[in-house]
Amino acid sequence: MHAGEQRSPSDQAAAHCTIEIMATTPNSNENLGSSSGIRSASTQKRTGTPPEEGRAVEDRQQSHDLSDRDNTKDPLLIKHVQEASPLRDHVARRLLSVTKQAGVLCVMLVSVIVGLLAALSYFNNQPDMPGCAMSYSRPRYIEQTEFSRSWTRYSIKYKLYLYREGGYDAIDDPFRIPVLFVPGNAGSHKQVRSMASSSASAFVELIGEDPSAVDRGQIGYDFFTVGLNEEFTALHGYSILEQAEFVNDAIRYILSLYPKTRTAHRLSSKDTAFALPTSVIVVGHSMGGVVARTAFTLSNYVNDSIQAIFTLSTPHNNPTASLEQYVENTYSNVNAFWRNGFHNGSLDHVSLVSIAGGNLDSMINSDYTYVGDIAPPKNSLSIMSSGINDVWLSLDHQNILWCAQMAKKFSRVMVQIMDARQPSQLLSLESRMNLMRRELYSGTEAGGFVENERTVSPKSMLSSDYQYVSVYDSGTIKLTLADMRELIPKSTKSTIKPKSLHLLPFVDKKSKAGLTRVLQALYDPRLFANSDDTDKKQDAIPILLGCNQQDAKEDAKFVCKQLAEPTPTMLPLKRLGDNPELPVNSLRYMEIPSKGFESYSHIGFELPSRPGKTGFLESAFVNTPLQVDKDPGYLQLITPYSIRAQSGDGVLGLRSRIRLVVPENPLFVFRTKVAMHRNSKASHTLFNRPRFSPVVLQSDGRHYESKFWYDQSVFDIAIHGRGAYFQTGHLTTTSKDSPRLAGSWDGLYIDLFVDSDYYSGFDISLRINWYSSLNRMIKRYDMALLALSFIWACLVLVHQLHSWNSQMQLRFESQGSVGGSGIAVARFPGCLATIERLIRNGTLIIVLVMSALTPIVQELVSYAMEGSWSPATLASWKNLFMGVRGSGWTLCLPPMLLVLVSLGFIILEAIVLTMVCGLASWIVAMVASVLGEGNPLVVAAEASVLENTKDRGRYVSSDKASVYVRPAIIAIVFVFLVSAVLPYQFAFLVIYLAQTITTVRTMTYSQIMASGAARQQDSRVVYTSLTERHRQKDRRVTKRTAAMILKDRSAYQLALLLFWTSSLPYCVPELLVWVRNISVLWFEDAPSDHNLANMAGYFALRTLATYHIVPRLGSVSEHRSSPLGRRIVRGLRIATFGIFACSVIYAWLFSIRRPYTLYNIGNIISAWLSIVQFANYPLRLVSAAYKAGVPLSAEPRRTQSAEELHSFSWADPNTHAMKTTLTSTSDDYLDRKVR
Repeated sequence: MHAGEQRSPSDQAAAHCTIEIMATTPNSNENLGSSSGIRSASTQKRTGTPPEEGRAVEDRQQSHDLSDRDNTKDPLLIKHVQEASPLRDHVARRLLSVTKQAGVLCVMLVSVIVGLLAALSYFNNQPDMPGCAMSYSRPRYIEQTEFSRSWTRYSIKYKLYLYREGGYDAIDDPFRIPVLFVPGNAGSHKQVRSMASSSASAFVELIGEDPSAVDRGQIGYDFFTVGLNEEFTALHGYSILEQAEFVNDAIRYILSLYPKTRTAHRLSSKDTAFALPTSVIVVGHSMGGVVARTAFTLSNYVNDSIQAIFTLSTPHNNPTASLEQYVENTYSNVNAFWRNGFHNGSLDHVSLVSIAGGNLDSMINSDYTYVGDIAPPKNSLSIMSSGINDVWLSLDHQNILWCAQMAKKFSRVMVQIMDARQPSQLLSLESRMNLMRRELYSGTEAGGFVENERTVSPKSMLSSDYQYVSVYDSGTIKLTLADMRELIPKSTKSTIKPKSLHLLPFVDKKSKAGLTRVLQALYDPRLFANSDDTDKKQDAIPILLGCNQQDAKEDAKFVCKQLAEPTPTMLPLKRLGDNPELPVNSLRYMEIPSKGFESYSHIGFELPSRPGKTGFLESAFVNTPLQVDKDPGYLQLITPYSIRAQSGDGVLGLRSRIRLVVPENPLFVFRTKVAMHRNSKASHTLFNRPRFSPVVLQSDGRHYESKFWYDQSVFDIAIHGRGAYFQTGHLTTTSKDSPRLAGSWDGLYIDLFVDSDYYSGFDISLRINWYSSLNRMIKRYDMALLALSFIWACLVLVHQLHSWNSQMQLRFESQGSVGGSGIAVARFPGCLATIERLIRNGTLIIVLVMSALTPIVQELVSYAMEGSWSPATLASWKNLFMGVRGSGWTLCLPPMLLVLVSLGFIILEAIVLTMVCGLASWIVAMVASVLGEGNPLVVAAEASVLENTKDRGRYVSSDKASVYVRPAIIAIVFVFLVSAVLPYQFAFLVIYLAQTITTVRTMTYSQIMASGAARQQDSRVVYTSLTERHRQKDRRVTKRTAAMILKDRSAYQLALLLFWTSSLPYCVPELLVWVRNISVLWFEDAPSDHNLANMAGYFALRTLATYHIVPRLGSVSEHRSSPLGRRIVRGLRIATFGIFACSVIYAWLFSIRRPYTLYNIGNIISAWLSIVQFANYPLRLVSAAYKAGVPLSAEPRRTQSAEELHSFSWADPNTHAMKTTLTSTSDDYLDRKVR
């Protein structure tokens, strides 16, 4: 009150100050600077402190109160309200507060550190090392300009090219076998160059070695490639459909070219009849493989136009990132179509080959590349690049295209499966699948080292046809280079015959353990080759013969028949040099069961008489090698788990196998150490060293993944399993096959190939490599981090609203006001402070416990209901939450770890948003302080405090149109643009940026008002309403109070910004695709992109939250004065927290697999908060009508008595609430306000 103003006695009697304090839950940190002012005023009145000293006392108590975050139930706090706290109690409370905050800080740091370690492991700590050689090409890309609008409606943004290799392809017309390359996510048509160049080179080499190959239909390939505008198909499902439709149009156009070009160019010197192509081979990289499979499902697909699909690093089973609903729907429809197609026989002629990069592929999860759940074995093949012959490397997502080893191997396979004599331009399905298995598999996948098919050649050979015949009655063949040279008779060296025969006597007997006998053979192919060509040395294979003696005489001749050529396992050794382009030396291993050998007395090997420059061969009939089964359990693998094998226990031999009975869990990496025991009698070996260093092979029973380690004592073993989510139809059938479960898991195999003469045993030690396992967990559950971060954002916001509803409220009555009208000041908790309270009040513990219990409950229920529920129901149950991966306590570990990591993410988000907005507001506030009082920023800050829009407009500007018309015009224009031109994702981005600007502006206003109050201008009235309505009730707001109001509003706006940050990832993909389409003048979008309902909630809440904070819905709500108001407030409060609870539960169970639903959940929550915020206006009308005496319900209006108004009471402490009603004279109130 200004000096000199006079008040009537009635006004003096009526003026009073009512303080309502509602305490929140324990450990709350809502602190009111004004409450300390009330306590200081009481202290001044008792002690007679002068006004200047009272102001100092008030400042000290205010600073103390702001730093005090202890439990409001503590009696020390009540004592502090009445009198100054002793130093001892103050120190004790401060120590307790520091201890609690230190514990919370440690938890926050742990979550952040775990997240950073996971990210570091993801990018820098891979189990495998790269070893690719660079491939080179001389590309030319010929755009097919005739493929225009008349062929496809996508000719504006997509293009078709024909690849030609410089130096090989002189003709620009396509006349060979057509191949179409489809790039993947953000891929380019130029990525075809490595495989196309290698195929051209392989074809030229084939013709050079065998010119007659052309007459067999091997005429080379025409590589076509499509330019798809580098769209993000992994993130945008509608682009998958558009590209698949374009691919079908391109195939139609490609096939239309060959009737002219095949007749114009002569392909063979003979009159070989080559059929016109009716199908195109499709090669898809990454999402290009999904596009190729999607083409089958569209209406413009030409039947049988695709009969062979090769995919490289393609996620077939599940999308890598389900950020958009079209992606999920496309995957579901395509996979269902393919399963039904093999079931009804419509796809029986199609072959599907999936090659994955493995551990080095950080772009996709290689678990999803397995196609055994989509197509039957006779039509499909899945393999990791680490198990492909002559590659033996893990490849990342991009270099699987340009890696020289991979491109060379792929081209070799391609030139062997072509047959231009057939309309499909391919070998038959069975022939090409067998050929690809033989070329790609290392041999371990063909039934566990066993060649099951064995046929006998009708041609017989006599032992007299050989230079010499050796019979090894000892039962073991051991040949070295020196041995073979000694076997050649010196007198006949000039007339040496080209071949020799080495025989093993066969006795069909079983061991005491009932084990059947098998023929083992391990050899170095360099022993059999005289050529200097390294490739020919590597391809040398001994011929396997079955022999019988003509009669019982000792020197009788043997009559032999050739057995079917076995498929040996290739064991890679080391590269011939440091250059990655050089070939890798490899051994060969065969293990053949004796079944079928009963009709022969001897089994022989036909070898060349002249040996090579190095090598060895060792073979014998032995009992089936014992398989050591170990079931260590993950608890035992926390510490090193040792496995020992000795030569005397029947395990050590040419091959020793250990089977680890562990679940199909790809989350863990096992650090493996191998220690070999040298044989004490090994001194007789050549140069006192083994013939070869130990080779370790990792494999499993799914015939999917294998990996070799040569001469390594320490390495990491990691597997790729099924995805975490089951397919409802993973029982695949065809018209001829019975139902089967594709690729059953039976444990992890570790095979050791050692020189059994040099080594007498080995020790293997395994333990879990936790740091590398972090990489695999994050790679497989990266989408879970989005869902869990959204859940944390919901918990933060709902806790802020709960604190805002139930915390203490300070209400000052203005001069001349009657009945309690005035300015309400309270504190909306900040984001970081709320996260701190979530950790302190046990919410983090609850979430961790739920994350551990949910997968266990899933597993127990699925086990109990396995016979009662249908497979689809059981799969749907297992697909809840994070799916089911692993067993036992390992089910709990990934969810708990991801909860901690997601908490770290939300903390980092809150810190970044707070720092960015705070720094921007500080810069603007500094500019305002330089401009001084009266500048537009200060005027806008003063006006922003007002709750009445009409009064704000009158104060800032006399132009009423700026208050009503401008927002309406903006809303209309915004709605029109979203419904017609802009996608709603772009609208959300605009809303998010506008909310950021609003938050910065409100923070700036708060700092401006706070700086004004700090300069002792608190008595200056910011605004006095002059309307007729408020003429008798002037409402005055000081700068100190205004700063607090603006700070609460900025905290609320920042909370919404943090909550909306979780919705940003679901809008970015559509925006990127939209921008690329605009760049090529393509304006067609998905129909759902212009759905106004998808952004209505965000838009409404952002509009209402610009100048208003969400109303209170708790017991301290200003709208609870009337019975109707109380019922409305109660209903809104129950509905608000019910919506949040349902949203969190839904996100917990369903949104981890389908994170795109989180955007819609955020939109629903925002829409409801906008309804709650808009309900503030009718609630004010209800309260005003009740105060005016208008009957709103049958309940009589209750009037407080004077004794009740002047009462002082504490509520029950167990309710965590206290209410104090204090009264003071108007003179004390005004004196305090002046000071």
